[in-house]
Amino acid sequence: MWGGASYAADHVCRHTLLAHVPLYNKSGFLISPVEIDGHTVSMIMDTGSEGSLISPDGADAMGLPLDKGMHTVVQGTGGGQRLVPNVHVRSLKIGGVETGPLSVPVGYLPGKPVTQPPVEGLVGGDLLSRYDVEFNVAEGWLNLWQPSAPSSGCDGPEGWHVIYRALPVQFDGRRVSVQLVLDGMPVKALVDSGARSRIVSEAAALRTGLSAQTLATDPGGVTSGIDGRQQRYYWHKFNSLQYGLEEEKQPVLTVSPLKDNADMLLGADWFAAHRVWLSYRSGKLYIMPSLRPVKTDQTHR
Repeated sequence: MWGGASYAADHVCRHTLLAHVPLYNKSGFLISPVEIDGHTVSMIMDTGSEGSLISPDGADAMGLPLDKGMHTVVQGTGGGQRLVPNVHVRSLKIGGVETGPLSVPVGYLPGKPVTQPPVEGLVGGDLLSRYDVEFNVAEGWLNLWQPSAPSSGCDGPEGWHVIYRALPVQFDGRRVSVQLVLDGMPVKALVDSGARSRIVSEAAALRTGLSAQTLATDPGGVTSGIDGRQQRYYWHKFNSLQYGLEEEKQPVLTVSPLKDNADMLLGADWFAAHRVWLSYRSGKLYIMPSLRPVKTDQTHR
């Protein structure tokens, strides 16, 4: 088991704040305003995606030209794969941070929320991994930080003045996972702000001792992922979920088939209940409980 250490944020970290932008929780989608080639749109902030994505409607509305020399294979948690075209993006701005030129794949987003400006894609690990990313869903903002130099001896969050946890992460490309304990069993959990809830794979759920017969009696429904495949999901009450030294009793988690190398996804409901600092450079996930009450609902990806 990967351990989780406790720290008090009484030291001074010399990170540089690059962007401070609104972060909205729209029915379990964590979205922020992004400017693409001068057009302001909403984008899902998705740590669980290897790369970024733009919707076909968004690409057309913004007049983004096709990148005829590039296509991308898009894969969802349901296991399906699709080859999609790419478009050229001259400039992508998140607050004061600008990147570009970029070649970004074009694909559909299932079940995206209706909001203004419209949701026209997602920002994935290809861009987020360039920074330390701080999520505060309860207070409605996201920060992008330039990490301290490696020689500074300071990897922790800046401005955190209460006890927090530090969990080491495992990298899978630009995606990151942590090891948790579900009903006494170690599980590999993908840190996935693009998932609308915490999702446990059926295989991992059955390894905890849950029977298929019991699972079949739980409430649930049918959903589809970015690959377009529909799959069945259930809501099941487990005994406990442990993050380092933090333990949650009787969590109700979504159970669904996952064609991924992770046993579960830590989705938007988990982000909403915590303040989260993901440091790609140091390979650490810093977390503490949200200091504000969070209204939760039953949502799924």
